[in-house]
Amino acid sequence: MTTTGLHVPGGSFIIRTAAPEEVFTPEDLSAEHRAVLGAVREFVAREVVSRREAVEAKDYALHRELLARLGAGGFLGVDVPEAYGGLGLDKVTSLIVSEGLAEAGSFAVTYGAHAIIGTLGIVFFGTEEQKQRYLPGLASGRMVGAYALTEPGTGSDAMGITTRAEQDADGNWSLNGVKQFITNAGFADLFTVYAKVDGEKFSAFLVERGTQGLTLGEEEKKMGTHGASCRAVNLNGVKVGAGNLLHEIGKGHHVAFNVLNMGRFKLAAGCLGGMKSALGVAVRYARERRAFGKTITEFGAIQHKLAEMAVRTFAVESMIYRSGGLIDARLASVTESAAEARALEEYAIECSIAKVYASEQLGYVVDELVQIHGGYGYIEEYPAAAAYRDARIHRIWEGTNEINRLLVPGTLLKRALQGRLDLLTTARRAADQITSAGMPASPAGGHLAEEQALVDAARQATLFVAGAAVQKFADRLEHEQEVLLGLADLAIEVLAMDSACLRARKSQAAGRRTAEHHAELARVIVSDGVTRIEAAARPILAALEQGDALRTMLAGLRRVLRGNPADTIALRRRIAQRVLEQGGYEA
Repeated sequence: MTTTGLHVPGGSFIIRTAAPEEVFTPEDLSAEHRAVLGAVREFVAREVVSRREAVEAKDYALHRELLARLGAGGFLGVDVPEAYGGLGLDKVTSLIVSEGLAEAGSFAVTYGAHAIIGTLGIVFFGTEEQKQRYLPGLASGRMVGAYALTEPGTGSDAMGITTRAEQDADGNWSLNGVKQFITNAGFADLFTVYAKVDGEKFSAFLVERGTQGLTLGEEEKKMGTHGASCRAVNLNGVKVGAGNLLHEIGKGHHVAFNVLNMGRFKLAAGCLGGMKSALGVAVRYARERRAFGKTITEFGAIQHKLAEMAVRTFAVESMIYRSGGLIDARLASVTESAAEARALEEYAIECSIAKVYASEQLGYVVDELVQIHGGYGYIEEYPAAAAYRDARIHRIWEGTNEINRLLVPGTLLKRALQGRLDLLTTARRAADQITSAGMPASPAGGHLAEEQALVDAARQATLFVAGAAVQKFADRLEHEQEVLLGLADLAIEVLAMDSACLRARKSQAAGRRTAEHHAELARVIVSDGVTRIEAAARPILAALEQGDALRTMLAGLRRVLRGNPADTIALRRRIAQRVLEQGGYEA
């Protein structure tokens, strides 16, 4: 699946420079991968887009029908082992399915809640009996899944849930509590419900629709994704058997967070598909719209918007498929589902970054889609309005972007203390280099050598700032959320810059026809990324030191990030021309 069998530790992008041949890119997709993407897009165009009005009007019989049709094509069972009616394919294929469903509107939400978070808990942690009982139905679409974690008083604080699970003398369970904002609740057949045993042991249970004591609230009136079911789930003395416990008592967080890792990753792929779709819509509209006697595509301001939409899409795409290749390389030697969950946990940092970055770049792209449409972007008859509304939720669910940001530096530091990642030594080395009077080494030769040197400098700057924060706050750092959020932004920027640059270098080495286009995209990403790195680092350093010490640190930061900015105006003009020639995104 990947170009090498190298097992790269999660989070290592922050401490080492990879070689281009190590990374998986969209250009490495096989013919089978491309066939899957084509089939999913064809399904959406044929089955969903033609019935979009009914999908968005909460026709849940239609949602179930569409799930069954997806199941018949095997697309619901990509992550389900063949032994239980699935296809058991690689994670890159799983990403492709989510990307391809992006134009399905609210049905894409139905799919995600079912095939990802509504199914994977059983795949990873179910008993043999549970897998035999539920997975064939879930993989085929005969049964619909839902994931019931969130509660009215505990959104991001997942471990603070108050739903109770009490066991009787026969080993059966009684569940009491309320779950909020549960996608697919209106027509789901199986709920993965989280509750606390003895008020403290976080655990997961499988609850079937129709179980006595399980009732539903009314459909929520949402800002976007209007067609997706979203209701409260009330549990009033819901009785389930001992065999309905998923995994172990007190180990429900293993289920929840490993499922969310994959949920975040596939959500990012869906955001990528949405970005590509939005850019295509923007190009089609801009080609037809005339102002001041010209089509608006002739104006630099519009070209800048189209180019920037493509630039951000390239960065997201490069990051996601690079991480997907790493996960597949790690999974190549895994045979058991629980081991698969552990392999996914290895890349929890990358999953959180992908979720944050992709959802926020989608937010930018759909905002520009509205702006390019002008007043028509505000009219519901045009596609921009729905794209804008539907995109907003992605920054909230699967863990808010703030929570996911906090996870990034927190997990990096945890792994450093566990000896899994040589972060602290590397950070000290970066500090020594940056605070010394010497100038950074000149970039080596080769394609995009200057850009790769800037990426490495951004990595050094990030390590320098992170190390200084650890030294200043020590174990109090976990309470300095503003600093942690800034550190996350630095790490996110490094992964985006690095992934784009490595992809462009790999394209050049392979002699691909798109190599020069990739290089132009990467140059913009790196040039702008360095500016954002410095902007994110400065307030953190100001929170750590004052006076001469701060001036010394800022001087070191400027020195390591030195370099002439790229002519991004000219680069964006060329990128925009290619986007217009292709009619949308083509990298």
